[in-house]
Amino acid sequence: MLRRGILVLGGLLVLAACNPSPHEFRLTDVSGSQAKLTLFKAPTAAGKVLTAEDLRGKIVALYFGYTHCPDICPTTLAKLQAVVQRLGEASDDLQVVFVTVDPKRDTPAVLERYIHSFNPHFIALRPDPQVLPKLTSRYHLTYSYGKPDAAGNYPVKHTSTLLIFDQTGQMRLMGRSDDNPKDIAEDIAYLISHPS
Repeated sequence: MLRRGILVLGGLLVLAACNPSPHEFRLTDVSGSQAKLTLFKAPTAAGKVLTAEDLRGKIVALYFGYTHCPDICPTTLAKLQAVVQRLGEASDDLQVVFVTVDPKRDTPAVLERYIHSFNPHFIALRPDPQVLPKLTSRYHLTYSYGKPDAAGNYPVKHTSTLLIFDQTGQMRLMGRSDDNPKDIAEDIAYLISHPS
């Protein structure tokens, strides 16, 4: 009886070794979502047209914001740069894409300087103002403009969700403003090492 119990226990240990427990994502797992990466041929800050197909094979971290944002946008982009550093060589499989919700002030030159101050490989997109609402609504994101002051400056309220897509363009994770680089990097590293 004892011998049989030992054999059963040994078999369970072998099965556990062959079938490790699934990764527990730190970010919000939305793998069952039907949302796919769509960019509607948005022009980059450099003037090139970027589509979702251009990013196939990469993990894409997509974030909507604006360059005049006083806090959350630069914090998020700095966080993503820390994620790149944590990933090391594996970061070659990650593409960070920043989409402006303020195309009026965020000219291509402004966007280029801004995004490259965080990382020269990050991409900034400047959608046509008529296309932007379609793009944000696709991901259930919102933005609105405040009243301009005497100098013409105005605040922009926007959803601060980080969207992460796998190599096939399927949305897999959603990040919040309080997520830390370590957790984001670990989740992305898992997606990189377990391609869909």
